[in-house]
Amino acid sequence: MNKEGIQKVALRLAGAIEILAFIAVVMPRSWMEISHEWLGLGQMPHGPVLMFLIRQASYTYGMHGISLWVLALDVKRLRPLIILNGIAYLLAALVFGAIDYTTGMPLWWTIGDCVGCGVLGAHCCGAV
Repeated sequence: MNKEGIQKVALRLAGAIEILAFIAVVMPRSWMEISHEWLGLGQMPHGPVLMFLIRQASYTYGMHGISLWVLALDVKRLRPLIILNGIAYLLAALVFGAIDYTTGMPLWWTIGDCVGCGVLGAHCCGAV
């Protein structure tokens, strides 16, 4: 497979993972609470702001996942937008790392955020 084909696969894979976030838009809160504890994050706090953030962020991630699938349709023509996404992912690796660290997220979560965003960002920018 050539570099263009690999990039299409990478965009579709990342997009598919992000599309899964749509589940949390409609997921019952009780499932979120179970997941929160299962991940070792303790008891999930209550309040409308938290639910607002979870559901709106999940919708946004899902829509971004769809946009990555659209970008994968024509990686040559849409190269500037793919590079923009790559830069955004590289910055997200740093920003998410800082957010994860300062909010007390588990180390495995922080590493996953940083490595995942960094690798995809580097790939989109053509460094991988």
